[in-house]
Amino acid sequence: MTDLRPLTFTASPLDFSGLERADQAWIETQRLDDSAKVLLLHKGSLATDSAGDPFVVRAREADDLPIARPGLVFLGRWDSTPWFCAALEPGSVPDGLNFRVAAMRAEPDFACLMGRAASLLAWHGRRRFCSNCGHENRAGVGGLKLDCGSCGMEHFPRVDPSVIMLPFSGDRCVLGRQASWPPGMYATLAGFMEPGETIEEACARETREEIGRRVLHARYVASQPWPFPSSLMIGLMAEIDEGELFPDDDIEDAKWFTRPQVRELYEENNWAPKHFSISRLLIETWLAGEES
Repeated sequence: MTDLRPLTFTASPLDFSGLERADQAWIETQRLDDSAKVLLLHKGSLATDSAGDPFVVRAREADDLPIARPGLVFLGRWDSTPWFCAALEPGSVPDGLNFRVAAMRAEPDFACLMGRAASLLAWHGRRRFCSNCGHENRAGVGGLKLDCGSCGMEHFPRVDPSVIMLPFSGDRCVLGRQASWPPGMYATLAGFMEPGETIEEACARETREEIGRRVLHARYVASQPWPFPSSLMIGLMAEIDEGELFPDDDIEDAKWFTRPQVRELYEENNWAPKHFSISRLLIETWLAGEES
């Protein structure tokens, strides 16, 4: 691979301050720090300023903005700078930059900041009320925990593990496509893990369900946080048995591809930068002959 950037949303520069952030007084000192900054999102997109750049303000200035609940959420410390994120009230500012597009363009460190912010704010948007009793939750630990004042239940940000794999056999691999994708686009297979599964078992089950082939051996390659809204993509190379493919209803099409065919497919189509998705990393790994 010629692109040496880390996978987008990985190698975060943030210190999450897991021990300190439980102290609300410490969170307040971080918010009042003269260097503290807030990354602003609006309706799930990256809010932008008048120059079209990411909308970042001093934490002290956030009080003057139409911030939606739960207010400022602590992201961590980048070097010595405390970083927070917040969602602006819907309709209070013009629509910003599509989050996915912004993440593709962002510098690696800033993309990590964006990814953590998007996942945490999406979680808050889905967890206003306690899932146990229906009472309204209140934010604690800098917005990294929700407490129910009625039943006492604690809620923490969730991450949904998902396997993403490149099935291959010999000098051919299998790529699939969804109907909503751009014409001609094919990529790796993926699916969420289920309770009681190992990573390898989830890989085997999803491969069998999606293309009807049996996994002979699976090898872990890498993982990637994926804030759409909050997944952990676990990347594997999956050696499968040869044979006809039987795509399930979730896949519009699946095909066997040779290495020259895959190179042609990706050289002719600029769907996303190489560093953006673990799907591309798996494909590049196979193209380099490093699948075993």
